[in-house]
Order: sequence, then C-alpha cells, then structure tokens
Amino acid sequence: MRKRYTGTSPADLEGDFMSAHDPAEAVEVLDLLLKFFGDGERWVKGRLSDRRGNRCLVGGLDFVSGRHTIQSDAAERYLADEISPAAACNDAVGDCARFRASLRRALSGGRYRVSETVLRRDSLSDFNDGCEDFAELRAVILRASRLRTVFSMAVWRSVGITE
Repeated sequence: MRKRYTGTSPADLEGDFMSAHDPAEAVEVLDLLLKFFGDGERWVKGRLSDRRGNRCLVGGLDFVSGRHTIQSDAAERYLADEISPAAACNDAVGDCARFRASLRRALSGGRYRVSETVLRRDSLSDFNDGCEDFAELRAVILRASRLRTVFSMAVWRSVGITE
C-alpha cells in the first residue's frame, strides 16, 4: 500500500512565489515606463491607446509589462500609493472621476465584487486623465520609484542591515 503525500507540492510553492511582488521589478517597470513615454510624446489622455501606439498610464504599464514579460502589479501599487495624496490635492479630477469613485464604492459594498486591481487601475486611469501635462505624470512616476527605495531602506534598517 502506498502512502499518500500530504506535504506542499512544488506547484503550490510556485504559485506563492509567482504571486510575490519584487520591489526591484517594480522599479524596473517604472524605469521602462519612463523610457517608453520619453518626453511625453507617447503619452495620451482619455483613452488606453491610439492608432499611433501612444498610451495612457495604464496602457503604458500593460505595454511595458507585456513587452518585457515583467509583472506590473507592484509598480501599480507604488503608483497608486503615490497618486492617492496627489489626487486629493488635484481639483482638476472633475465630476466624472467623482462619479466613478462613488460607483466603485457602491459596487464594492453590494452584491457585486470589484477586485482591488480593477479599483487601482481605475484610479490610475482617473489620475492620468486629470494630469495637466506629462511633467505632472513623470513627477509621480519618479516619486513612486523613490518611494520604493525609501521603503526598502526602512525595511533593511528594521532588521538590522545597514549600508
């Protein structure tokens, strides 16, 4: 009679490993995103992409992560963390963004469930469309990249590792 294996399978470990978010990967995605946008000539507002290959923030994240086979979830989280205070100070967000925010709240509390990813990407899209110009978006991407660096240094110090 064979014994049944009840331990963790390699497939289970791979799933946990693959869902982990690498901060270095996030910075790589943010750097590639800045490189893709250049000086703003490939950035658009109001749509995911256009016929010329220009993209908004969310479209750019999708393009960069697909092109370089890198997960963009961690980069999206850093951007969302950086955008939250910026969006609170930005009066140009408008009625449409407020309507979408109230709709998200209504859907997340009711019988319909909206994933965290959908809500995060929706707020990134709202922020993109509310930007005055590309310089504003570039500043947020750069701050998100620095936020990751500061966070990593704080974690290293908390476990006793110094530079």
